[in-house]
Amino acid sequence: MNTIYGNFPEKQISDYKKILHGKIHWLLLYKEEKYEFLDNYFNTLMLQISGLNNIFNNSPEVIELLATLQSARDISNMDNCDFKQYRKLIFDAHSLVDRIKE
Repeated sequence: MNTIYGNFPEKQISDYKKILHGKIHWLLLYKEEKYEFLDNYFNTLMLQISGLNNIFNNSPEVIELLATLQSARDISNMDNCDFKQYRKLIFDAHSLVDRIKE
């Protein structure tokens, strides 16, 4: 992939997507464990993902990924959080990572 920072081999991008999957998966674990810094984790992760926008040549999947994670974050912050809906959004985010163009 040719980016503003040079050329990244396809394997390197693929490996990073696996790392990103892991980071997104922690959102499920942290919610289940009632991790007190979950919202901070969301913030950091979403800032990292927004940084991918230029690297991945303004891929629309990056915007959709951020919107999906923001929806999950909003649900997570509700007093009556619907965990099933939260979990579905996190799984949707996983699918979006796979759709980011290399």
